[in-house]
Amino acid sequence: MSTREHTVPDTLAQRLTVVDERIAAAAVASGRAPQEITRIVVTKFHPADLVRDLLALGVTEFGENRQQELTLKADEIGAARGIRWHFIGQAQTNKARAVRAAAQVVHSVDRDRL
Repeated sequence: MSTREHTVPDTLAQRLTVVDERIAAAAVASGRAPQEITRIVVTKFHPADLVRDLLALGVTEFGENRQQELTLKADEIGAARGIRWHFIGQAQTNKARAVRAAAQVVHSVDRDRL
């Protein structure tokens, strides 16, 4: 068992700051400007209330990998405050229309039929 302690931020804002710092460091290390990177917060299995909390912190890019969760959250939260929903899961033909209706960005189109 490791005795090494990890510093774990205890608030959502602190955790978001840590993620942003890691993204910035990775961008710089790869020769890119941090502003070129779009941070997408994936809220898989988390309630819409978390999305609202993140919106209050200025987060506007959210990702879901399940059409049902995407549709529920998009309907509940709406397009308020410039929110952009990203679908990051495997798109199924029978759910493509629902994904298209709920998401502004789809990252997983893998065939023409969709």
